[in-house]
Order: sequence, then C-alpha cells, then structure tokens
Amino acid sequence: MSDGLKAQQSAFVTAIKNPSSFQAKNEDEKRRMAIYQSLFFNNVKGFVLSGFPVLTSILSSDDVNHLVRQFFIQHNCRSPYFVEISKEFVDYLASDPELSFPLPCFAAELAHYEWLELDVSIRHASIAVSPSIHCKGADKLFFSPLATLASYTYPVHLIGANFMPVHPSADRHYYVVYRDIEDEVQFTLVNPVTAVMLHSIIQHEDGMALSQLEQLLCEQLPQIPTHNLLNGLRQTVSDLLQKTVLFTKA
Repeated sequence: MSDGLKAQQSAFVTAIKNPSSFQAKNEDEKRRMAIYQSLFFNNVKGFVLSGFPVLTSILSSDDVNHLVRQFFIQHNCRSPYFVEISKEFVDYLASDPELSFPLPCFAAELAHYEWLELDVSIRHASIAVSPSIHCKGADKLFFSPLATLASYTYPVHLIGANFMPVHPSADRHYYVVYRDIEDEVQFTLVNPVTAVMLHSIIQHEDGMALSQLEQLLCEQLPQIPTHNLLNGLRQTVSDLLQKTVLFTKA
C-alpha cells in the first residue's frame, strides 16, 4: 500500500471518529462525510446504550454522547467485530479516561458487570452441562465454561437511579454469572466462602474431588467450625450443580 493511500485512509478514519477535525472542501463533501460520521457514531452509541442500560440511564444524554464520542476518538479497538465493541468500552472505562464531566466512581465496575451478560450469552462450550444435585466424594467438580466468578468493590447489582454509592464497600461483593439450561443468563450474589470455594475449583482445570475441596477449605478457613463449613459446602455444591454452575465427572 502506497504512503499516499495510507494517508488518505488515516485522514478518512480521523474525520469519521472526530468530525471537528474535518475540513470539507465544499458542501457536497461535507454532506457525504456527515453521513459516514453519523452512521458510525450511531452504531457505536447503539451498542453502548443496549449493552450498558444501567450505566447510561444514570448519565445525562449529553454526557452519554460525550462519553461515546471520546471512546470513539481515543480508544484503539483491537478487534474488527462489532460484538467486541462492548468489551472494548469496558476496557476504555477501566483506563480511567479524561472526560469533560466526572464519571461515577463505580462506572468501570458497573460496566464490567453489565458486559458479563453479553459475554456469557454468546460464549461457546465444547461440552454439554446437565443439572445434577449429587456429588460423591471421589467425583471431580468442574466450573462451567458458561459461568464467570466476578468480584467488585461496589454492590453493582443494586446500582441505579435511586442508589449511587460514592465510596467503595468495606468488603468485596462476589457474583456468579452463568447461562442456565434454558440458555438464559442468570446473576447470583454469593458469599465470600462460596467465592473461595469456586476460585479453588477454577484453579484446578483438571477437576477437583469433593473430598479434596473439603480438605482444602478446612485448611484455608480454620476460623469456621469444620462441621458448619462442610455442611454449608455440600449444600452449596448441590445448589450450584443444579444450576449448572458446577458439573461433575467420575
């Protein structure tokens, strides 16, 4: 590709992303470029509005437009696929961008929480996970490829127009986002002990026997009476097997 063509393409992209940088030679060129500028911006804005309904609902219309425009101008997307735009937007917010208005302190975490719904909904799995409630001591437990364990410093599941925290919580909040047998995405708030349990299973890609998991948690959580810990563990495992967050192999 010639340097001249590269320069033309770069100028065209810049004009689409940042209309204020474009100087049209005449009204016809201005009109034609405005079509491209509007088409691309509205497509990106549409993905942001549909992918992050809670976040965008607590921002003014002007702030949403500015945020999307700055994302469009400043962020270099690494994927050509439209479905990846939401993840790129999450990455952009996580970079703490400079904007003309202050984003809520929880914006990056809330965006990630909202993005997980799309991520889990389109995720592919090479195995079929069926619900169950039984797990023998020797059975190996696996974390579903259609589930994600996430943690945040803000209670993102409560955030909305009527609740916008200004400080992070004293303790982290843990969530499991998963696709159930009806292919519907579900969100579950879990306690720290369950989060430790799931993290342990996730770390064992070849599976983890229930007996091994019990021993590990007793070592990691000595402050909890063993009888209470094991009873709670077995009940939680049974519940998560039924929800297909976990599955077993003999």
